[in-house]
Amino acid sequence: MAGVERLEWEKLLAQAVAQGASDIHLAPDAAAFFRVCGDIAEGGAGATAQEITALLAKWTTPEQRERLQAQGELDFAKEEKDARLRVHAYTTRRGIALSVRLVPKRIPPLDSLGVPPVFHRMLSLRSGLVLISGKTGAGKTTTLAAFLDAVAHERAAHIVTLEDPIEYVFSSGKSIFSQREFGVHFESFGRAIRGALREDPDILLVGELRDADAARAAISAAETGQLVLASLHTRSAVEAVHRLESFFPAAQQQEIRAQLAAVLEAMISQELLPARGGGRVLASEVLVATDAVRHLIRAGKPEQLASCIVSGAASGMQTLRQDIERLTAQQKIDSETARRRLEDAR
Repeated sequence: MAGVERLEWEKLLAQAVAQGASDIHLAPDAAAFFRVCGDIAEGGAGATAQEITALLAKWTTPEQRERLQAQGELDFAKEEKDARLRVHAYTTRRGIALSVRLVPKRIPPLDSLGVPPVFHRMLSLRSGLVLISGKTGAGKTTTLAAFLDAVAHERAAHIVTLEDPIEYVFSSGKSIFSQREFGVHFESFGRAIRGALREDPDILLVGELRDADAARAAISAAETGQLVLASLHTRSAVEAVHRLESFFPAAQQQEIRAQLAAVLEAMISQELLPARGGGRVLASEVLVATDAVRHLIRAGKPEQLASCIVSGAASGMQTLRQDIERLTAQQKIDSETARRRLEDAR
């Protein structure tokens, strides 16, 4: 392991930006590491426990430091010259460690992300529920930000976001944004969603559905006529339905299925794969809420949704396998990358 030199944060950040890193990892008395194109690599000089503590003291308020001490972890965002940072501070046996996500200050255009065509049809949606799923680092936040930015420049709307923490900062375009951060502007996603309905929103973004209270509130908000966008940590649309059901006790699941079937518009599961020549490329699974899909959700048969996706190309649906095969045919990913990912999906 490389020796730890004096922490020069600005130099380390500039190095990460120059290498196209998505994340910086700092642990006490260890070298710094970057995540570049999905892979971890040593990034040079790290920091001592005292230097990390001093850096964190510059970045946080006394209240935030109290929360870190009490809870053992803390999420927040901050502005830097070269990037906006989403910081996760957490305690380890050797002291405080930092996982820092580099968020571009400019929201990328929706077309530049390689999202499936269904997104362009959804730009005109005025109500319902759209879910974006994927593992951590799959680009869900960027996709949602690009979608909202596209909406904001197409039509006038009041867009309320509930985030943990705020990552992308929106410019209004034709729309007005009200961005709120967990732990700063609200303490419960469920209560914040219900409160947002009194703020006259057209679109409501919920950064992540984490529990029954937030899930029920988001579904109820969609029932009242708002367009609700939310993310989930699942790797497929079928898993997303199971996850939503699992938030609730068995006695309540049928009611939730009926509500979900009524308001769902689409579920998109995405991940980032290594691209030919460097970088990463988006691969997606798309489930569109056709009558057949709504029936299966209402009947509690999410395991049969996969067959709907396979046969639903006319409605804009696609399996992850179909999208990976498309990316391979277009030479955006190599055949070995495709083979490994499809084997993992079995």
